[in-house]
Amino acid sequence: MLKITLARHAETVWNEQLRYIGRTDLSLSPLGRANAGLLAAYLKDTKVDAIYASDMHRAAQTAGETARTHNLAVQHEPLLNEIDFGAWEGLTHEEIILAYPGTVEEWAADPFNIPIPAGEPWPVFAARVWRGWKKIVAAALAARPKTDSHILIVTHAGCIKTILGRIMDLDSEMWWRLHQDKGALNHLAIDNGIARVLFINDTGYRQGAVGADEAQPYTIERCGREDVLKIHFVIRKAAAGYAAIMGPGFDAETYMSPAQLGAEMDRMTFYAAVNGGFVVGVMGFEPVDNLALIRHAYVLPACQRLGLGGRLLRHIEAEAAKDGRRRLLVGTYTDNAAAIGFYEKNGFSIAGDPQALLTEYWDIPQRQACGSLVLEKALPAKKSFAGSGQASNQSPA
Repeated sequence: MLKITLARHAETVWNEQLRYIGRTDLSLSPLGRANAGLLAAYLKDTKVDAIYASDMHRAAQTAGETARTHNLAVQHEPLLNEIDFGAWEGLTHEEIILAYPGTVEEWAADPFNIPIPAGEPWPVFAARVWRGWKKIVAAALAARPKTDSHILIVTHAGCIKTILGRIMDLDSEMWWRLHQDKGALNHLAIDNGIARVLFINDTGYRQGAVGADEAQPYTIERCGREDVLKIHFVIRKAAAGYAAIMGPGFDAETYMSPAQLGAEMDRMTFYAAVNGGFVVGVMGFEPVDNLALIRHAYVLPACQRLGLGGRLLRHIEAEAAKDGRRRLLVGTYTDNAAAIGFYEKNGFSIAGDPQALLTEYWDIPQRQACGSLVLEKALPAKKSFAGSGQASNQSPA
């Protein structure tokens, strides 16, 4: 397994002044040098086999502090240089708004199609960065093909957002929304050719954390109607994994519209696993009589196997029990061995007479019901329960 710590460089003066900095090659500020030292101290007792950085001063200097503690040379990769912000270089957001009204907002919403004045086109930048990423990964795997290894890559916010966006299979217009603090660490692993994102925007080492395992970058947060597009995005991406179960006619892109999801949210409560300000997993529950139906449980493929589904499920169990619900039900497809195993691992069992439960609580076609089952779990008893819900009218999932 190849473990990768993908780091954003520490501060320059322009970073401290909130100025756009791309190809302008500034060195670290005194604050940046101090924080680069914190990164070196954080990784001092961690095995690091190789260190890479863009060939810009701020990235190379950040990497250099750690390289000295490990007696390694920094290997420079210019393909991981930051995007050229062109006419925006050195300006603050407010100054850009005054000089280029409307343009910066349009670019932030759709950087792939809105050009930066005199700057590097985002598609060109993204392709360049991805070539650099693949080049480094290939070199690291070739250097130690039969043993586990760990590398540090120090680069820039735009590069990191591009890499994470590609690995997480996000739509390109969403890449820029992945927040990266100065000096942030992003922890990834590549095993058998599959890249997984473990943590995003980890800055715990700047607050005295002694290891990535002690950081808690994923939070469970309640969603509102304003989050419908974020939830829909996760559902759409994760549902693609059901194609083999659903058959050749299934299209994850049209599985459920935002309008359909929004209508469902009126009778459900959704919770999200959030990392770096980005929703990576969702799970909802719908109260019906004295029980609750678990609905739309999905985690982005690149963030699966991190325990997020279990955390969401435990949170919903606690909320449903607090609300006085006596039992949780979840429907899934008979062929969905992964989902069945997940729920059984978490204390659920296959319910008797699933067709009766599906008929009572789910409004789905008979053909779909025949290929589905229901799992159930009892919750701690409460003296009363609050209100009553309506039956679901979407697929058990």
